Amino acid sequence: MKTIAAILRLYWQHYPGWFMAGIGIAYVAALASITLMATAGWFLGATALAGIAGAVAFNTVYPGFLIRTSALTRMVGKYGERVVTHDATFRFLARLRLYVFDGISQLPFRRLRDFRSGELLARLTADIDTLDGIYLRVILPLSTALLSCLALIFILHGFHAPVAFAAGGILLLALILLPIQAGKIGVKLGRQIAFSSEALRLRYIDLLRGQMELVMAGRISDQVASITKAASRIRDLQAELASHDLKGRALITLAGGAALVVTLAIGGLAFEAGELSGPMVLLAVLAVFAMSELLVPIRRGLLDIGRVLYAGQRILPLMAEPEAQQDTALEDLGPVTLKVDDVRFAYSSEASPIINDLSFTLQSGEAIGIIGGSGAGKSTLLSLVAGLLDPQDGGLLLRYDTYQDGQKPRLGLLTQRTELFRESLKDNLLLGAPDASLRELDHAVEKAQLKVMIERLPNGLEQILGDEGQGLSGGESRRMALARLLLYKPDLWLLDEMTEGLDKTTAVAVLATLKEATKDKALLFVTHKKAEADLADKLLVFEDGQKWRLVERSQTEDWARLVQGLR
Repeated sequence: MKTIAAILRLYWQHYPGWFMAGIGIAYVAALASITLMATAGWFLGATALAGIAGAVAFNTVYPGFLIRTSALTRMVGKYGERVVTHDATFRFLARLRLYVFDGISQLPFRRLRDFRSGELLARLTADIDTLDGIYLRVILPLSTALLSCLALIFILHGFHAPVAFAAGGILLLALILLPIQAGKIGVKLGRQIAFSSEALRLRYIDLLRGQMELVMAGRISDQVASITKAASRIRDLQAELASHDLKGRALITLAGGAALVVTLAIGGLAFEAGELSGPMVLLAVLAVFAMSELLVPIRRGLLDIGRVLYAGQRILPLMAEPEAQQDTALEDLGPVTLKVDDVRFAYSSEASPIINDLSFTLQSGEAIGIIGGSGAGKSTLLSLVAGLLDPQDGGLLLRYDTYQDGQKPRLGLLTQRTELFRESLKDNLLLGAPDASLRELDHAVEKAQLKVMIERLPNGLEQILGDEGQGLSGGESRRMALARLLLYKPDLWLLDEMTEGLDKTTAVAVLATLKEATKDKALLFVTHKKAEADLADKLLVFEDGQKWRLVERSQTEDWARLVQGLR
């Protein structure tokens, strides 16, 4: 119930007028449908009696007008209800996606690593789409039916109280008991179906992404069998849900039939007693029949309530109110200090530490180069400083030297893997500085040694890249990421083999750019090259056995020996 209440609060928080208008229009359309059937019943009965009595004149104007008006209102109301409720729902879901995406963007990297491939995308798409069911398929039809049933009881009470309370009581009882019973079944089966669908999706992803590994291990047939098993499970659950749906429809038919029988029985007795005319009995019967039709849509929506709850439980923890628009100007707020204090890190509790008792301080205007053998922990240290990994012991602190209210130092990370998107070169660059002018973009690409390449492209900076930056070479992709960092102007630069994959001439030019860009900034970088090491004021050396040492440029002999060992 907490999940349902939270979802309903979200619905009410946004476009409440539209949602209430949708219920109001649906209610008017339902009353028009009942009025149409009731008036038609009365009119048929009255016409028959007039014919039997041999009446010469019979007034058809008023009932005809009421029938036409009710039919038109019913048609317009149903159309209007669809337009209003669906428009409001789609707007709400679009806004909800922004909230969820904003919440995801604020998650720490350690939390993001808990999600499997495609899981967050599924929550942004399929799970949010599922949430439309609680309003369109549960709240709207249930509230409309309840209000209509109460209105029917009130109207029939004006003609004959026993008919009103007997028939209305049966319908009202069905409106209470049948949804409760359907909801219990829906929570159980809907959750199982949603969970099984998620398992099936993940197994498909594992098969598609790990085909080679599964073939090499001789496990591909086992993976296919697990997919088949999950699909069979979903099919069985859906068949069970369909069976309950058929039973529910039968119960609704029985409830409606019982209300009709009671109406006929009591109405017949009232007719014999002279308390009701024949046309009024037909009016009551057809009004109850029209009311029973409103019960049908409710049960199916409640059978899906489990999927809605499951989706809500996955979505709600990720939500965050979008932050107020902030000034995107990248101001220089002064020097920063990075303090690494007795940091210890291992990739698992069973594994030996890769980094052990590491301590150093890096300030703006300083550059530390990290060197060491493969697997010594160089890239791991960059990930720790960037917040992509968490140390088991010790701490890392990056702060402005002078207090800046609510401001965090900007951190720029250039790894061996470049993240580019299926957008234009310009849009990929603007991720670094959304307010950057065309002149600033041109300056950044020129400094990153991309000017010639971009001038050769038919659309220049408007050239659209493929998935993950397809269309650029590895070196061009890294320089695109470098241009983005130049626009972002980090306070702390974290670079992993910054000139890898570049020819000598381009590498020299890129190093000159980085030297200029980071001269007043803090720079921490991994290197295997002598030319890159020339940027450093200190060298952080990772040695075998988790040992490390910090060598300053003033230690000329050690420095020369270390640099000589680089490429």
